Order: sequence, then structure tokens, then C-alpha cells
Amino acid sequence: MSSLYLSQHEMTAIKMIDIREVEQRVDQALDEGRPTALHGLDLSSSGSHIATHLRRYEQDLANYAKAKAATKRSETKSRAWSSGHDLVYAVRDMKRQVEEQEKEVQLLQIDDQITPPYRFGDRVEVRVGYRWRATADASWTFGAITFFHVVDMRPDYTRPQPTRKPSAAKLEEQRQETLFRHWDHLRMLALQSVREFLKSGGDGSTIPEEFEAKPDRTDRHLNNFSCDFWGKSDAIRKFERAELAAIPMDGPSDECSSDGRLKLQGRVKHAKFGEGVVIHIEADRVTADFGERGSKRVLASFLAPLTE
Repeated sequence: MSSLYLSQHEMTAIKMIDIREVEQRVDQALDEGRPTALHGLDLSSSGSHIATHLRRYEQDLANYAKAKAATKRSETKSRAWSSGHDLVYAVRDMKRQVEEQEKEVQLLQIDDQITPPYRFGDRVEVRVGYRWRATADASWTFGAITFFHVVDMRPDYTRPQPTRKPSAAKLEEQRQETLFRHWDHLRMLALQSVREFLKSGGDGSTIPEEFEAKPDRTDRHLNNFSCDFWGKSDAIRKFERAELAAIPMDGPSDECSSDGRLKLQGRVKHAKFGEGVVIHIEADRVTADFGERGSKRVLASFLAPLTE
């Protein structure tokens, strides 16, 4: 199962990679027609993303080395050149991801080590625990949300049906495999949803304790937006319309944010929620009404003031 974060071992290995040396050795391997030059870089232990591109480059180098005809050699060399550059880009991308992860975990951390149940029912559940804080020196606030989804297990008659009816044991085995795939899909959607909400400056205290993930009316399967608990799905519409009642605000509002950029009743823009109007300010926490997206309480740093 995939996870949100790189392991400490992977991060250490990636940080030790010299990207310029990778570029030089990739070119050297292509000139020599074999991957020997790459062996000292220890790329295979730097995460699955880099390892996948490394294997692809090694395979393309092998095909290039075996090619005899001029046309075939030109074709395989071009393919190896392309996969070699993909490997360099993969290393560069993962080094950037390490930097972003180190910054992210200073303000939010999500428990992505979720174990599947021993046996599944039609209702699959994923509980996501998290902790967050406004600044790196503030105390952590802990929370959790349970996502659930009732899987539609009706037969799919658009697919070929077996000529012989499987045994009851085989049917149950297939059912459990199907439910696991749905559970694992829900797991990744749930993790990404909580992470996206907190990274965009969302207030963790407004995350509901439970949320039902539903597919679109025209589909039987969950999509990338099915776990967006802050969106406009039916299960959360009541929560969104509650506005101020769903977002606790202590005492009267300040006239402006602590950094002085945002003012009460001023128009603001958020990268995810769009344009809105400030309706309450408490130091660096600002509540804004984003219309159909509902009222959100976010950190002031995630809002940009709009001039009339």
C-alpha cells in the first residue's frame, strides 16, 4: 500500500544524492551502453519512484546494447536517452519532495499507517488521525476523522460473466478482494483530502468526526473529490450551510488580522475556496464566507486581500 510520506531511510538516501553526479553518470552510461556507471549512486534504495525509473533506464540500455542494425540502434538509443533524462527528473523531483515534506511536518502530520481490517463488509471505513498547529513553536492539536463508504456490490453485467458458476468460497474470496480495493482507494482519497485541507490553511478544529464518501450520481465508484469533506457533497451540505454555527468563534471580532493585511468585511481570496468576505477575525485566524463553499476559518497567511 502506498503512503503519504517518504520514510526516514528514503529521505536520508535521497538527500545524499548529488544531482550533478547523477546527470554525469546517466550520460556516461549511455555512452558506454551499460548501466555500470550508475551502480555507485545507490539509487535503488531511494524510494519506489526513483527505483522504477532506474529499472526502466537499465532495461532501455540493455536493449540498446543488444541492437545490431543501425536503425534499431538509433531507435533504442533515443529511447534510452529519454528514460535517462526521466531518471534525472525523478531524482530532482524527489529531492524537492523531501524539502517540502520537511517543511510540512513542522505544521501538520497525518498518520498514514492505516491497517486494513481482517474482514470487510459492504461498508468500508478509514479512520485518519492527524495533528496540526499554526506555527512551528506552538503546541500540537490532535484530531481524527472517519471516512466511510457503502460499496455497491451489485454485479457488473457490462463485463464478461464466467461460464461456470464459482463456488461459494470462491465468490467470497472475490468479494473480499473487491472490497479491499475499494477500501484502499478510500484510504488514499481520505489521506489526501485531510492533507490538502490542512496544507491550504484549513482549521483542523472544523474537520467533522465522520464523513460519508459518495460517488457521483452517474458512477458507482469514488472519484478524486468524493472525500472532500469541505465541498458540496450531500453528506456535508448541512455542515457547510451551518456557517458560523459550525465554526466556533470566541468573543467579538478584531477589526484587522494580527499582520494588519486583512480587515473585517473586506474581500479576500483563497487558493482553494476562491473569493470571500471576512466575517470574523481572531488574531491570525480569519473566518470568511466563500458563498457556495461555505464559511471557512483559516490562517491569515493563506488569504490575500482584494482591492475594490
